[in-house]
Amino acid sequence: MSAAPARLPLRIALLPLDERPACSRLPAQIAAVAGARTLLPPAELMPRLREPGDADALGTWLAGAARDADAAVVSLETLGHGGLIASRTQPSPVAEVAARWQTLDRIAASGTPVHAVTLITRTPDSDDAMEEPEYWDPHGPALHRLSAELHRGEQPQTRRAEQLADARQAVPAAVRSDFLRRRVRNHALNLTALELAASGVLDSLVVGADDTAPRAVATAELQQLQLWRSRLEVEDRVSVRPGADEATATLVARTVLGLLGSRPVTVRIEAVDPNGLARTAPYENIPVGRTAAGQVMACGATVQEGPDPDLYLLVHTPDGAGDWAVGPPLHRPEEAVRTAQSLADRAAGLLRAGRAVAVADCAQPNGADPLLAGALLRTGLAHLLTSYAGWNTAGNTLGTAVAHAVTAVAARRVGRFDERAHLDLLAHRFVEDFGYMTRIRPRIRAAVGSVPGRHDHVPDGSPVLDLLAAGLAQCAEELPGFRARILPGSVRLPWRRTFEADFDVSSGPVPAGTAPTSTTAEETR
Repeated sequence: MSAAPARLPLRIALLPLDERPACSRLPAQIAAVAGARTLLPPAELMPRLREPGDADALGTWLAGAARDADAAVVSLETLGHGGLIASRTQPSPVAEVAARWQTLDRIAASGTPVHAVTLITRTPDSDDAMEEPEYWDPHGPALHRLSAELHRGEQPQTRRAEQLADARQAVPAAVRSDFLRRRVRNHALNLTALELAASGVLDSLVVGADDTAPRAVATAELQQLQLWRSRLEVEDRVSVRPGADEATATLVARTVLGLLGSRPVTVRIEAVDPNGLARTAPYENIPVGRTAAGQVMACGATVQEGPDPDLYLLVHTPDGAGDWAVGPPLHRPEEAVRTAQSLADRAAGLLRAGRAVAVADCAQPNGADPLLAGALLRTGLAHLLTSYAGWNTAGNTLGTAVAHAVTAVAARRVGRFDERAHLDLLAHRFVEDFGYMTRIRPRIRAAVGSVPGRHDHVPDGSPVLDLLAAGLAQCAEELPGFRARILPGSVRLPWRRTFEADFDVSSGPVPAGTAPTSTTAEETR
């Protein structure tokens, strides 16, 4: 880790994956926990959903911003293509993208550290083309199956020639060709990014696998990139793991740790269910325990199996109960109640002992488990957590929880901890992950008439926005110990769909003498 610079506050030039809050607001919130500022591009240069950003102008902006910053955190998709979705739908030739990436050579040569993220292209099992090439409707599910059969076909023990032939036949030849040519371009660029890390242009690199599965071309590509990471001997600076939207947040955490000159934060990963960390979460391709370890590394922290770590990461492991966006769990067994209560009890015990505790709720994708969130809030100690997250994929959740927590631990060590920014972020995650995704979003989707499994559209001025604002305000008021409120006029749907919401949370001072309340398994129902 480098010594902390004299400049105050710390400044990080951030080129996000796209304009969504998870990619731009969240990294800024994490930086603020350490009193750091993020420099963001002008909104007019950034993408707007399927409309690419101005990649060349963004490169020019980044070069200028890096001169005024202590470090740069860069999405290579945005620098090369103009955004994440543009990299899927309108991929530029490899040579064109590589030429845009030369901006990074110049920034690195000036002495500014560069931390970057690149992504393995996903193949979602859906016919929704909102974020994909137009032929995803109707060919998305067939492409997902073809991807799995191609991966199986590369492994002799699982080769199924007839099934592969059928999977190919189910997709028109022109679509197959375009799909695979896009993938080979993306893979070539990911290898180029590895070379940039090996040559020292990048101080660190995250390679994320977005929405994949154990059998998929993306998984094969991830394995090949892991091999090249090992061959190039850059395991200490390159993380290859599931996750995407949280990647710039993890890199901001890593950057802050380096700028603060903090010694490595040690993290103990725990789960109540002894077999839980060996499970693979939906939309991912490795066990959640490995994902957790990868996110710890991506943040510049280290996993510690022994006692007395700097941070306890409590993982609420996948239980296969459903998906809060497309198939909310209807009935939960007694074992789920006991597991959630046991994890909340473990967190409360550690907090009472004065330990730093992060909670990552990976039980179901696309929202928080109400059994766990309710149990945590009823302890009366949730506001003492070092971090909490429970949104979208397990990789998103784990990366967010670890990034927030290690930043807070490191900032406390050196006297840079901003308690208000920390509480605002902690409250935001409870309101968004538990309040919005699990409780409010299903009601909003019902009011809109959303089709299960597909993205919807909410026009500006829709009356459901008032329903949304009222629901978020109520959720904020129900957080014990935070004294949180939603700032008026801040509620919006950034992509005019219900999948994600944006809003500002402000937390007041924690009341003195706040006492924990007892919890029982019966109360978590």
